[in-house]
Amino acid sequence: MKKLIALVLAALFVLSLCACAATKPAETTPANNVPDNSEVPVQTEELPLQGKRIAYILNVVSTDIFQLAAKAAKETAEALGATCDVYFTDTDNVRFQDTVSTCANQGYDAMFLSHGNQETSYDLVTGLVEKDIKVVCFDTQFVDASGANVTIEGVTQMFQDDQGMAAMLLDYVLDMYPEKVEAGEPVKILKIWRGPGISPFDRRQEAYLEYEEKGVIETLEVLAPADPKNGESSMTDVMAAALPKYPEGSVDAIWCCYDAYGRGAYVALSEAGRTDIPMVSVDISNQDINYMMDGTGVWQACATVDFTTIGQQGVRILAMMLKGEETESVYNLTPSIVTYDQLTPDSNVTNLGGIIEGYGVNDDHISDWMKPYLAG
Repeated sequence: MKKLIALVLAALFVLSLCACAATKPAETTPANNVPDNSEVPVQTEELPLQGKRIAYILNVVSTDIFQLAAKAAKETAEALGATCDVYFTDTDNVRFQDTVSTCANQGYDAMFLSHGNQETSYDLVTGLVEKDIKVVCFDTQFVDASGANVTIEGVTQMFQDDQGMAAMLLDYVLDMYPEKVEAGEPVKILKIWRGPGISPFDRRQEAYLEYEEKGVIETLEVLAPADPKNGESSMTDVMAAALPKYPEGSVDAIWCCYDAYGRGAYVALSEAGRTDIPMVSVDISNQDINYMMDGTGVWQACATVDFTTIGQQGVRILAMMLKGEETESVYNLTPSIVTYDQLTPDSNVTNLGGIIEGYGVNDDHISDWMKPYLAG
C-alpha cells in the first residue's frame, strides 16, 4: 500500500512539472548574444539603386558650402539605396587625378567630379566613360587637344549660372550709382579675378567683359592672389598693397569673382579703415555673412547658389544615368542674390531659404521612380 501511494505522489509531481513547463516562456540565448528578432518583419523591398556606389570627388578645400553639397549628395544617394563616398583633394590637381583613377579601379558605378582641372579633365573623364562609369561634373570645363571647349557624350556638366551671377552683381553696383548711370559715366571698379584657365572664373569674366564693352563700368585694376594655394591671406596682402593708390572717392566698388578672395579683400579694407569702398562677390559662406552684418555696409552682396542643391542635383542626374535615362550635356543652376540688408542675426548658409525667395528650391531631375524616395 505504501508503495502504491508513493507511486501516485511521484506521478502527480511529474504532472505538475509538465504543467509548469507548458506555461513558462522559453528562455533562449541566441548565438553571440544577439536578441532574437525573428518576430520582427524583415524589410525585403530593394531600393532603386541598391548596391550602387558613387564617388564624389571635389578638388576644393572642405569649406562649409562644400560640406553642404557633400552632405546633400550622401543623403540623396542613401535615400535611393546607393552609397556615396566623398573625397576632398584641396585644389591639388595631381592628387585629384590620382583619386579619380583609384576610385575607377575600385568598382564605383558612378562619379561626381567637382572643379576638375581644365587641361586634364577631358582625357580623365573620357577614360571613365570608356570603363562604363557614369559621370557628372561640376565647374569642370572640357578642353580637347585643339584647346576648344567641348562636351563628352553621356556626361553632364553642371555649372552655376556664372554669367548670371556676375551680371546680377554688376547690376547691383550700377543701382548704387544712378546719377552716374544717368549721366553716362562709368562706375569705377577694382576687379578681383584670377585666370584665364579656371572654368567658373572664366565664365564670370564673360559677363564682366560685356559690361566693360558697354562702357557702363571702368576697371581701375585687376587684382589676384599672388599665392592661389593660400588665396584668402594672399588676397589680403595684395589688396593692402593696392589700397594706398586709391584715395577715398576714387573707387566706386570692388567686384570679386570668388568669395574666398573677397574675404581676403575685406580684411585688408577693415585693417585700413576703408569703409568708403563697397564690395560684392560671387558665392557665400557663414564667414561672409558675418562680415556682411558687421554694421559698416562694406560687403554688400553675394550672388550664389544653395550648395545643397548642387549635391542633390549631381546625384539625381547620376541616378537617372544609372537607370538608363538620358540627361542633358550642360545644366545650369539658377542663382540668387543675397544682400546685407536682408540678413538677420541668426542668418547662416543653411537657413537663407527663409529670407531669400527661391533660394535652395530645385525640383529638377526627379524622375517618377524617384518620387516615393525623395518626397519631402
